[in-house]
Amino acid sequence: MFSKKTTQILRISLITLLCSYYTYGQEKVTSISEALEISYNNNEKIKRYEERVQQKIFEDKAAKGNFLPSVNLIGGYTYLSENMEINTSQVKSSIDDLAGKYGTAFISAYGEELGLALPAESAYSTIVSSLSQLPSYNLVVDNQNIPTAAITATQPIFTGGKIIAAKRYAKAELESSEIELKQVKNEIANELIDRYLTVVLLKQVIKTRQQAYEGMLKHQEQTERAIELEILAKHVLLRAKVAVANAEKDLNNDKNKLELAEMALRTTMNLPDSTVLKTIDSIGYQNLYFDFSKLLETANTNQPALELINQKEVMAKQSHALEKSKFMPNIAAFGTYNMFREDLPIIPSKFIVGVQAQINIFNGFKDINKLKASKHLQEEVKNAKQYATQQIKLLVESNYRNTLNQQKLYNSQLTTVDLAEENFRINRRRFEEGIGKSIDVIDASLLYEKSKIEQLVALDGYYKAIANLYTAIGEPEKIIPILSNQYLP
Repeated sequence: MFSKKTTQILRISLITLLCSYYTYGQEKVTSISEALEISYNNNEKIKRYEERVQQKIFEDKAAKGNFLPSVNLIGGYTYLSENMEINTSQVKSSIDDLAGKYGTAFISAYGEELGLALPAESAYSTIVSSLSQLPSYNLVVDNQNIPTAAITATQPIFTGGKIIAAKRYAKAELESSEIELKQVKNEIANELIDRYLTVVLLKQVIKTRQQAYEGMLKHQEQTERAIELEILAKHVLLRAKVAVANAEKDLNNDKNKLELAEMALRTTMNLPDSTVLKTIDSIGYQNLYFDFSKLLETANTNQPALELINQKEVMAKQSHALEKSKFMPNIAAFGTYNMFREDLPIIPSKFIVGVQAQINIFNGFKDINKLKASKHLQEEVKNAKQYATQQIKLLVESNYRNTLNQQKLYNSQLTTVDLAEENFRINRRRFEEGIGKSIDVIDASLLYEKSKIEQLVALDGYYKAIANLYTAIGEPEKIIPILSNQYLP
């Protein structure tokens, strides 16, 4: 009995623990920093640019290989249907001439001993004339199977700076891809912050709408009781019911907007619908100070657009260096080791080493025109950098001013909301005491609801303006501790 009772207790404890853990997992709030980390890990656009960075890493490593020698193993096998023949008919006159010279030299050296004392000219003409009467015979190479194998090595010695320029160009492309990845992350961060704030705003708006709807319902009930007591006319109830219907419509409309906003947030985070997503319900106001000169200085250092222009400038410079290298000679050392030499019709040497230089003399003015084009490319990038600097300054300044305007707008709403709330409280109390009108309560409630929502929208606009400002200077994540109430001035 004790064992059975103990088992039941353990089962109940385990089930309670699992239920508690499941409930905790379901109700766990995803902070904006956690949401951003999920986006960085899951977003498909970021993954695509990460793969591009990996691609450029290996291209940069490949560019290093241009400094090292190139070693190749060459092998082959050739089968001839017939033995090769040397056609002597085309070289017979040369062979006859060579034989005449050798014969003349032989007679001059040994003619007296052999009884052939002839003048050199007579001996030469006699031999050549006799040989010319003979037909030409082809020489047969008795080999139909020809294997070939060799190891070749080439080491660049001087290329006019082409290899160095190519390596620097590849390095600039790698850094450009890393900057592009940073730029995409900034865009995703800004998008996530905007959508996260929209969800939080709609939650706060729905809460306000819900309070307004419940207040209208309560007012409708009070109006119905007043009509039953014959304190108010029946037509007053119609206005209260219309107010309730409008409040319910606005509430449902914002709930639908919240569903769409959460869907957009899930898209940025690349979360499936089965994954629980619960954001925070509200964000408090923080009065922040911004130094425009420091913001602009940070933008000139960290803005990815300017960093990309700097790398484009490096790439344009190296492209110009590549074009200049075409007017320089290419010098390379080479070496070859031949195998299966004895099986070849003409036996080559075992080793061949040497140095070779090559320079182009004329190719239709292509190189000089490309060199001029690369010079203009440098000027284009220089002008683009100046334009981008001006645009970044304008972007930072416009977002800075927008942030200040949103801050002023929110602060101006504080008094309006307090006055609207007090007005609603007074008119509701007057109605409950029988000295006020139902329409005054409804109007005061709508005014308070409108001013409260405008305050929330202003607060949302304030933080979104800050997010855009930090994105403009290349540091969108700087707003995360502010929204997480971890900001230290």
